[in-house]
Amino acid sequence: MVATLLRGTVIDSSSRTTLRILTDAVVGIDAAGRIVFVEGGHTEPLGLDSTLELAGGRSEPLAGVRVVTLPPRAFVVPGFVDTHTHAPQFAFTGLGYDLQLLDWLQKYTFPSETKFSSLEYAARVCHTAVRRTLLHGTTSCIWFATIHTDAAVQLGRIAANLGQRAFVGKVNMDRNAPETYCETTEESLAETERFVQLMLAEHDARLPGSSGSACGECRGPPAQPVITPRFVPTCSAELMRGLGAIAAQHGLLIQSHISENLGEIEWVRSLHPAQPTYAAVYDAFGLLGPRSVLAHGVYLGPEERRLFVERGAVVSHCPVSNCMLRSGMLNVRRLLSEGVAVALGTDVSGGAAPSMLSAIREALKVSNMVSLSAPEGEGCSPLTYPEAFWLATVGGARALHTDGVTGDFGCNAAFDAVIVDPLAEGSPIDLADDDGPVEVFQKWLQLGDDRNTAAVWVDGREVYNRADDAAAKRGAGRETGGNEAQQARAA
Repeated sequence: MVATLLRGTVIDSSSRTTLRILTDAVVGIDAAGRIVFVEGGHTEPLGLDSTLELAGGRSEPLAGVRVVTLPPRAFVVPGFVDTHTHAPQFAFTGLGYDLQLLDWLQKYTFPSETKFSSLEYAARVCHTAVRRTLLHGTTSCIWFATIHTDAAVQLGRIAANLGQRAFVGKVNMDRNAPETYCETTEESLAETERFVQLMLAEHDARLPGSSGSACGECRGPPAQPVITPRFVPTCSAELMRGLGAIAAQHGLLIQSHISENLGEIEWVRSLHPAQPTYAAVYDAFGLLGPRSVLAHGVYLGPEERRLFVERGAVVSHCPVSNCMLRSGMLNVRRLLSEGVAVALGTDVSGGAAPSMLSAIREALKVSNMVSLSAPEGEGCSPLTYPEAFWLATVGGARALHTDGVTGDFGCNAAFDAVIVDPLAEGSPIDLADDDGPVEVFQKWLQLGDDRNTAAVWVDGREVYNRADDAAAKRGAGRETGGNEAQQARAA
């Protein structure tokens, strides 16, 4: 039964290299937020049933069905899937780009993340982080929290309240970390198990027939727990072994970092001399598999790339961060040609922008530079813009095992979507009269920002509407102004 109809230009990926563009299309969404049909190219009543006839142009209202008609030149795309970012680091985004990774961690990251021991502080930062990513069209996100269990659970609850499809990790560190921001091995494993149980309880409490959960009126799907060893240098062998066992027991995603920085790689080699490679360390402890999403991978060697393919692990490409912290340039074309699964991540605050559009643009720039510098004959062609868009949508969904649910507009998929208005007030995009959907889409990829996000939908529910948000802000301003005037008169 259709509950919502959306009519306008629909754009998603039909393959990694090809866009599907349907003009004057109709999307039918049921009450559960699933896509019932996508029909494109209609200018006359479709005649399939009364619902489709309405979408084709009938003016009579259809009881109980919401009709959303996109404005001129606007289009709808699948919501972005960010496969790597850090909620606590939004507090210091924009700082420290004169440093490289290891020094940056010590000066900015660890001191800032320590503050998440305060749930009140953590709530403020996490609310800002989730809301900002939603405004940029990120409907699914896998988050690093901190070592603080309750703050990590709170992050999941905030994401669900705001409507984002979230995957949240409580960070694990039992060595090579500041005394004020480090756990014992036993504590880290026990708190990880507690975190998993709390997160799964939140999920179970929101199943049909349950009495509800602590997240109250959640607008989005319940957040999922993720096993999150920060990276090898801060996790002992015993801790990594235990985390691998917890992940296997509960069938959970695993996230971490790998081969981001040359100094980091040397450090791992000194800590685990018996292992041939960085990837082999994760593999030895059950942390490298089809549910593993490892960020960066800039310097993965041939053996490591083969191991990624064999295990089905995913590289989260974070081009903005790799450039800002001078880590290096990942050869994504080589990974794809060798069968390594790749997705995109913003990696705030190593990356200075929470927008997946920024990640797409930087991925294209880096790929161009890698292609130019590749030895002649290697056949290292640069990424195309449809490929970069695919990595930010379908590629991310596959990494998080939500393909078929998110990433495109297939039938029975959840309607996770962004309505893009290139003509929005203040838009940075200039359109020519003869620009068609392909040109408008390209201009948005290269020039657009959150001002072009007209609305965001997750699971068939509108979780953000720019016009409503602006009206609410104007109302709040009038209310505040009135109160201030009254106070001034009283004085």
